[in-house]
Amino acid sequence: MAVKKKKPTGEAKSKKKSRSKFLPLGKYFLILLVLASQVVLAYQIVDHNYGNVYQLVDGLFAPTPGSYTMEELVVNPAGSNGQRFLVVQVNLELRDEKHAELIEKNIQKVKHGMIEVLSSRTVYQLNTFEEREILRSELAEVTNNAIGVHSVRNLYYIRYVMQ
Repeated sequence: MAVKKKKPTGEAKSKKKSRSKFLPLGKYFLILLVLASQVVLAYQIVDHNYGNVYQLVDGLFAPTPGSYTMEELVVNPAGSNGQRFLVVQVNLELRDEKHAELIEKNIQKVKHGMIEVLSSRTVYQLNTFEEREILRSELAEVTNNAIGVHSVRNLYYIRYVMQ
């Protein structure tokens, strides 16, 4: 024999309806409570560490950027047997004008590094635009390594003559 289940009475139906209305409201309340606590926590963290964060961000950008123009470098490209030469003069855009003094103190290291990089390239590599762009970043890296500070923001060719 099959047992029939009783249908809920009107009182039981009203209890289910009142619970189902409470559950979504409770979810919204919990979400609002979590968001409000995150806002309060974020405010406390920022308020407590504001000075440190400000110094860190302010230290990333120098208030007075500088520049340094190097004298011409003359190199023989690799594989040219002294028949071709390259004349390069660059201007360095620095993060801080005080770093120009570092470059001046270490100018021999900077020149030596740049001459090594330039003379390791072939004539073909020195004539293509893509290689010159790669060369710019390598020359900036050589300068930063020579002075011991990440100072060069950009490197511009003032003179770039291949003969």
